[in-house]
Amino acid sequence: MLQELLSMGMVNADDSAPEKLTAVDPRVVEARVGAQLRSSALRLLEDARSLTELLRPLIAESHLVSGVSDGEPIVRIEGKAAISAVVNEAVQQCARELFTAQPGGGRPKATLQAIHQQTEALLDRGVLVRTLYQHTAWHDGPTRDYVSEMTSLGAQVRTLDEFFDRLIIVDRVLAVIPADTARNEAVLVRDEAVVRFLTEVFERNWQRAKPFQGSRTPTESSQLSEALRETIVRCLIHGDSDNAIAKRIGLSTRAYASHLAKLKAELKAETRFQLGYRLGQLVGSQTSGPGEGTDGTDGA
Repeated sequence: MLQELLSMGMVNADDSAPEKLTAVDPRVVEARVGAQLRSSALRLLEDARSLTELLRPLIAESHLVSGVSDGEPIVRIEGKAAISAVVNEAVQQCARELFTAQPGGGRPKATLQAIHQQTEALLDRGVLVRTLYQHTAWHDGPTRDYVSEMTSLGAQVRTLDEFFDRLIIVDRVLAVIPADTARNEAVLVRDEAVVRFLTEVFERNWQRAKPFQGSRTPTESSQLSEALRETIVRCLIHGDSDNAIAKRIGLSTRAYASHLAKLKAELKAETRFQLGYRLGQLVGSQTSGPGEGTDGTDGA
C-alpha cells in the first residue's frame, strides 16, 4: 500500500528522515497523473491512426480481392453500437464507391460532425460518394452547411420528395439495411444478387432525385414547398395517419402539424375530417372534364 502511494506521488519521503512521510495535495496528484494519462491516450490514438494509414493500401487491396465479400451472405446485427461499429469499419475500407440513402430530412448536427472527417477522408482517396436525402433536408441549416462543404470537395448529393428507408452500399459488394422500424437491428448483406438489386434501386432513385449542393434559390424554395404541400394533400386524401405522413415527408410531428394548420386555415376547415373532405372536393373539381358535373353526369 505504501509503495503504491509513493509511486503515485500521494506521499513524499523526507530525504533527511526517510521514515518520515508527508502527504501531497490530491489536486496536485490528480493534475499530474491526469496529464500523464491524457498524454498517453493521445499517443495511442496517434499510433492507431498511423497504423491505419500504413496498412490502408493493403486493406484496400484485400478488400477488392475478397475482403467484405467473405463471410455469410446475410448477417443480422443487433444493437445500435454494434451496427455503428460494423458500418464504420465497412466505410473505412471503402475503396471505390459509397452510396447512402438517409431518410428523415435534415440530420442531427452531432451526427454530421461525427461523419465529417470520415467523409472527407473518403473523398481525399478518390472514392465516389453519393448521398440521397429527402427534400426536407433543404430546410435544415446544419445539413445545408454540411452538404455545401462536402459537395465542394467532390461529394454528390440529391434529394427526393418521398420516403425511403436507410441504405448503405459499399463498393457494390456489401450493403447494410435496417431490420426493424426502431433501427435497433440491421442486416449486413454480402449476397451478390441482393446487393446488385439494392444498387439498382438506389441508382433508379438517384436518377429521379434533385441535385442538392447546400444552397437554395427562392425559386427552388418555392418549388420544394409546393412539392411538399402536394405530397401532404395526396396523403391526406389517401387517408394516411398524421404520423405516417410526417414520416413519409421527413418532418417531425411538430413541423408537420404546422403545415397541416396552414392547410386547414387555407380551406377554412376546423377539423382534420373537414380538411380531408374539402381536399377531396377540390381535387374532384380539378379532375372533372369540361361539361361534366361533380356527380359524373353531363352538366347540361
